[in-house]
Amino acid sequence: MDNWNILLENTNDGFTLATVLEFRDIQIRDKTKQGAVKKVQQLLQKRLAKAEIIKIPVAIEPTSEENPLMKFAGIFEDDPDFQEIMAEIKAEREDSN
Repeated sequence: MDNWNILLENTNDGFTLATVLEFRDIQIRDKTKQGAVKKVQQLLQKRLAKAEIIKIPVAIEPTSEENPLMKFAGIFEDDPDFQEIMAEIKAEREDSN
């Protein structure tokens, strides 16, 4: 048994709209919250009885473009003023906790 995310919304006409967030096309309107949940559960069970959910790996290729901000990475590494500012920020954060 899997858990599914159901969005329940009260409509202006007094109905409850139930939407399965993983399957936006599965949506039910009912007079009651319980009725909407039950109907959406039944519809989801019916759909999944004929379906299979699998996980597949997808390789994400790094982009060939370098982030333009990376040219600034580490430029203050040896700057004593920057180190002092960072130490003050750290001390303030520790004091506020």
